[in-house]
Amino acid sequence: MKIELGSLAKNSHISLFLLKPDHVTPDYVSWLNDPQVNQYLECRFTKHTIESTRKFIQATLDSPNNLFLGITSHLLNRHVGNIKIGPIDKNHGLSPIGIMIGDKNAWEKGIGSQAINLMLEIARNQLLLRKVTAGCYGSNIGSQRAFEKSGFIIEAVCKQHYLLNRKLEDWILMSKFLK
Repeated sequence: MKIELGSLAKNSHISLFLLKPDHVTPDYVSWLNDPQVNQYLECRFTKHTIESTRKFIQATLDSPNNLFLGITSHLLNRHVGNIKIGPIDKNHGLSPIGIMIGDKNAWEKGIGSQAINLMLEIARNQLLLRKVTAGCYGSNIGSQRAFEKSGFIIEAVCKQHYLLNRKLEDWILMSKFLK
């Protein structure tokens, strides 16, 4: 997907950048394999390698309906996570959004909600979306708060939808209208 990130993709604390296969490092792969980082991610069921992660990023880059960006913290001066929007439904003007802050030193610093806000500007102004949705496990309070800080509201709660550590977990569907 071709877009111009420009000033929409940065603020005084973070920058977003188009994620490419050569951005994959051992640190990045370690996030994906860390049970504390990936506990709420569906990728937790797979063992990740540099090669498998590069293939995933390339497939996402090749998709016309996904935008996958890295997040750089200016304070930490490094790549700390990723944010993705897609698959984009152009017919209905909507898309899901997902985020992972992999670097634990970047947790609880507001980076997630800042990245979400920047991605929402891109979704509104470049992708011309009218609505963005997000989902999170009921016990993933950090994710839910980040989306709420960005203006998302809870639309639905799917009771006992997933299993997390062999316990039933609610699935919270959130959304934000952009137009």
